[in-house]
Amino acid sequence: MKKILFVMVAATLTLGAMAQTTPTKHEAKENAKTDVRKLRQDRADRNTAIAHGKLKTAHKEQKEIKNERKDLNANKKQLKNKGEALPVTKAKAKA
Repeated sequence: MKKILFVMVAATLTLGAMAQTTPTKHEAKENAKTDVRKLRQDRADRNTAIAHGKLKTAHKEQKEIKNERKDLNANKKQLKNKGEALPVTKAKAKA
């Protein structure tokens, strides 16, 4: 009984550790390009909402933009840790 419990706990911990791995360098680059494109589109939508006087909508979109910038910066840190120089600048150039 103890062996089965030990195996179950070990399997759970192993699967949990595997699920937390960071993406590969190529995947992180693609994610950065996608994030930059989406961020640009969201900013354009927010600016359109402001121009049309929809301030509540613009405020909600600004909150989303802030969260996406946080994600982009986290992705940037992962890429810098993997040896990529200027990952966001390169992603903006390719977007």
